[in-house]
Amino acid sequence: MDRRAYDRFSELRDEFKARVAAWSAALPGLADAQRRLAVETGDTGYAVETPIVYNRALDEVGPGDDIAWLVVADNPGKREQEAAMNRYLVGRSGQAAERFFARELGIDFRRQVVVVNKTPVHTPKTAQLRKLARIIPKAGPVLEESQRYMAALVPELQACLGARVWVMGLSELRPKGLFEAWRAALNEAYRLADADALGRSLPAPSKGLYGFNHFSMGSFATDLKRRRASGEPVVDAVLRIGAENRPRLLDLSTDAPFL
Repeated sequence: MDRRAYDRFSELRDEFKARVAAWSAALPGLADAQRRLAVETGDTGYAVETPIVYNRALDEVGPGDDIAWLVVADNPGKREQEAAMNRYLVGRSGQAAERFFARELGIDFRRQVVVVNKTPVHTPKTAQLRKLARIIPKAGPVLEESQRYMAALVPELQACLGARVWVMGLSELRPKGLFEAWRAALNEAYRLADADALGRSLPAPSKGLYGFNHFSMGSFATDLKRRRASGEPVVDAVLRIGAENRPRLLDLSTDAPFL
């Protein structure tokens, strides 16, 4: 990153940190609701310590870092919300991603990847966000607002980092899915970003957006094995599959600048 890009990255990072603090202050009962959720779902083997999680790894990104990918995961789980951790993708899925990036892409996941989520609101399992909103209805607006905010952040961070975007987890982007609001906001953000790029005769940022199955439960590995052509290098297969999945992220049926 050059100095201007890094300064903008720092602004976005600090604003995100402030938003997390504001959302946390607006939901003082969220931690108790998450503890109740843990009891109802049998996830009682951990302590709820950070109801809404800011990724402290963002504070470690420096102007001289070479960032290859901006990875967008779902929401913070048990390990991510630990007060001593407060980092994204450090559980089993993150470890699987870390191994794959190192082995197949030659990328140090903890030094060359920046991670954000579709929402910073914690649940042990992503699907439990629905139940959490029923337990504490006041969380509903924050869940939607945070999704829209995090989606708008994606092309902004992409521009600062000069990196490709790896969206991890596609199943809940469907209509009435958990992350329908995130997907809608992502579409709007890329329409604006692509229109701006077009006006300056630059490549469309949306062409650097790739979608993949989640690393959890071996879903990504299974899909890659099934769709990779015989003899195709893994890097080429990843980029091809990620581009083929782009319509699950962006509405290609509309008259949008990224067409």
